[in-house]
Amino acid sequence: MNNTLLQSAVEKVIGKSPQVYGFHHIGGGEINQTYKVLTDQGIFFVKVHELEQFPKMFEKEMFALKALQKTGTIEVCNPIGICETDTKEFFFLDYIENGPPSENFWSSLGEKLAQLHLVSNRYFGFIEDNYLGTVPQINNRVSNWGQFYIKNRLMPNVRKAAENMFLDQEQIRKFEKYYKLVEVVFPDEAPSMLHGNLWKEHVISGPNGQAILSNPSTYFGHREMDIAMTQMVGNFDPAFYEAYHASYPLEYDWEIRMDFCQMYYSLVNLNNYGIAYLPSVEDKLNRWVK
Repeated sequence: MNNTLLQSAVEKVIGKSPQVYGFHHIGGGEINQTYKVLTDQGIFFVKVHELEQFPKMFEKEMFALKALQKTGTIEVCNPIGICETDTKEFFFLDYIENGPPSENFWSSLGEKLAQLHLVSNRYFGFIEDNYLGTVPQINNRVSNWGQFYIKNRLMPNVRKAAENMFLDQEQIRKFEKYYKLVEVVFPDEAPSMLHGNLWKEHVISGPNGQAILSNPSTYFGHREMDIAMTQMVGNFDPAFYEAYHASYPLEYDWEIRMDFCQMYYSLVNLNNYGIAYLPSVEDKLNRWVK
C-alpha cells in the first residue's frame, strides 16, 4: 500500500490534520488488506479493499456495527469512518489491544448474545441488504421466518450455484422438496437481532479480557442461525452454550435444526470458494430429501 494514499485517507477520516507516526501492515485475505495506523489522535485499525469489487461493503458493515452498539447488549469493534479514492475504500476502526481472555470470557459472551437475541422487531430482514463475506445478502422484510429463509437466503444461493455449474438439475429438484421442509421445521419465534457472521475468527479478546465481536452481517432473523454459525468451524467453548441456554433456552430439537441453518452457510461457502464445498451442501440435502 502506498503510504501517501494511507496518509491521505487518515486526513479525510480523522479530519484534524493528524500527525501520523507510522503504518504497520497486519495482513490480508480474500477481501481486505489491514493496517495498524499510529497517529497523535489515537491508534486505528484500517481495512482496505478495491472499491469496484465490493461496492458499499464498508458502509454496510459500519451500519451493522452501529446497530449492534445501539442495543447496549454486546461489545463490538468501534467504527470511526470511511473514505474512498478512485480505486480503493478505507474503513477506520478503533484499534483493539488484545489481552488474555478472562475466566468468564465464553460464559459472558453467551449471556450477552442471548440479550442481543431478545432485541426484536416486527419482521425478519433488515433496513438494507448487506454481505456475508463476499456474497450479497438480501434482507427483504418478511413476516414469516421460513419464507424469509427460503426466499432471501436459500433460493438466491441455489440459483447462483446453478449458474456456476456447481448444482445439477436433479439437485435443484431436491431443493424444491427441501424448501417444503424448511417451511415447517422451525418453531415460531419473534425475530431476533443477529450478529450474522459469528464464527471464532470474529471473536476478539479485548484489553480487559472481554469478548468483542467484529465483521457482522446483521439482520433480524431466527436466533438459531447465530448458534449454527458458532458450530461451523470449531464449536465455541461449552461455557458459551451453557450460559446462552441459561439466559434464553433454545426450543426443543434445536440440535436437529442446526443442519437446516448451516445449509445457508454451506451454500455461501460453495459460491464463495468453489466446488470443494459441494459435499457439505450435498450431505445436508441428501440427509433430508431422498
